[in-house]
Amino acid sequence: MNRLLIVDDEKFTVDGLYEMIEDTPDLELDLYRAYSPEEALEWLSRTKIDIVLSDVRMPGMTGLELQQRIVAQWPRCKIIFLTGIHNLETAQLAVRSGSIDYILKTEGDEAIIRSIQKAIDSLAEESESSQFMLQAKERMSRALPLLHRDWVMSLLELQSSVTYAKLQEVHIPLSSELPVIPLIGRVDQWQNTAGYQDQSLLLYAVQNIAAEYYASLSFFSVSLDMHHFICLIQPSLEAVASASKPESELWRDTVSFVQGTMLSVQQTCDRLLKLPVSLICGAGAVGWQQLPHVYGQMRKQLLVGLGSRDRMLLILDQQQEEGEEAADQSQPALPPLRTMTAQLERLLEVGGAEEFAAKVKQYAALPTQYADYALVYYAVASVLLSQLTQAEARQDEPAATDIDIDMLMNLAAHKSREAAVQFLLSTAAAIHERRSRVQSERTHQLICKLHQFIRGNLGGDLSLTRLSEVVYLNPAYLSVLYKQQTGRNLSDYIAELRLDKAKELLLATPFKIHEIADKVGFETSGYFTRFFKKRLQMTPQEYRAKE
Repeated sequence: MNRLLIVDDEKFTVDGLYEMIEDTPDLELDLYRAYSPEEALEWLSRTKIDIVLSDVRMPGMTGLELQQRIVAQWPRCKIIFLTGIHNLETAQLAVRSGSIDYILKTEGDEAIIRSIQKAIDSLAEESESSQFMLQAKERMSRALPLLHRDWVMSLLELQSSVTYAKLQEVHIPLSSELPVIPLIGRVDQWQNTAGYQDQSLLLYAVQNIAAEYYASLSFFSVSLDMHHFICLIQPSLEAVASASKPESELWRDTVSFVQGTMLSVQQTCDRLLKLPVSLICGAGAVGWQQLPHVYGQMRKQLLVGLGSRDRMLLILDQQQEEGEEAADQSQPALPPLRTMTAQLERLLEVGGAEEFAAKVKQYAALPTQYADYALVYYAVASVLLSQLTQAEARQDEPAATDIDIDMLMNLAAHKSREAAVQFLLSTAAAIHERRSRVQSERTHQLICKLHQFIRGNLGGDLSLTRLSEVVYLNPAYLSVLYKQQTGRNLSDYIAELRLDKAKELLLATPFKIHEIADKVGFETSGYFTRFFKKRLQMTPQEYRAKE
């Protein structure tokens, strides 16, 4: 769903356009209003905006000046100008500056709708572009990605220092003097027909898509395994050097752009590569020394997940992770896992119980000597024990009282190899079942928190952007998750609550219609009346009189 922002210093014009666009069928848009260029910039700093419908002449800042600020923050944003006075020079300048359309207000609603549809089509065409696949094979054929992976893993696991010389040596276009914005991606599921080489190529293509969308920034990405990749992002060196805006504002805008563009990356991967991808972004920029710690938090949050655990768009909830880590500190550190252990851990993390069981059986069937078989058993057992200790450290999960830890870590306690394997599989099944239950509970708690906020703020800002800030999710993913879990659109739930509250106020209070409209979140009494009549086939006045 694309986001459209309406900007005009005339409140009547903004509200009229909002209602007209919202009532237009077949336009799936998340609508926002701004009654000044300054308010528009505030929205643009909070969330990604895909289309801006703006007046040209406004006090304080013209539409053309606003356009320059928009393009600097969201280069792919489509801008439509509305004006009451035709001026050929202004029209030419607007088009040359990247405006997709220049419309006279006298041309009517149809011209505006056509222009909005044109912008939507243009956004869709850009995401379909095959340029995202360019250079994937060339990059794969080089040894540089392996060097990058080794360097990143050394940074994340050994917390090696980052210097200008080292970044230059491994050809990483980032500054050692600046913090980074981390973004972790995961291919949720490979197609059954994709072999190792195809998966490698597609994983590079996913990173190429991300690189294209973040081309205006200093960007670096690398694959961590056959499912995960990490992106490290900074403002462009030109933006930092120019000092055209305060440093805090530059970083705020960059974080907003990175988070807001996650949906475009995900949708393009889905459409162009047919791959379901989940993404999690840091809540802000972090220093190089803090990166391993934040990376661990992000991987954990991505592992626990929400909803169906695919196509997620998450923002790191720092407060939650810090609370969980207070409990983690009391847990003993586990030794590093070997290659086989890492593969089993990945399957337990991103695969299903059946995939993990098949891999365990495959490994268990290979050894001919007892020592080798013991090595396999304890590799599997160490992965399961790691998952159990991490789960128990989290405050929102129950202790694993139903699993015999002593028996898990004692191969000799089992009567036969078959019994030992069966015990491992039953332990893995218990872990999957507990994780599924906790995941369901966390998702339910998130929905309840969302409902509570909406009920307490019916007269306030209930835009997707505001709601996503409440629950630390990407706005688009929040919309998808809510419908996935409840079977209805979030906007329908809000509309129903507003209608119920309006009916209650009409019957139980002497408030005037315009006062009730304001209390349930409508900008004008006229819009409230049309909303009410559309759903109950009577006006608010008629409802009050009837009852």
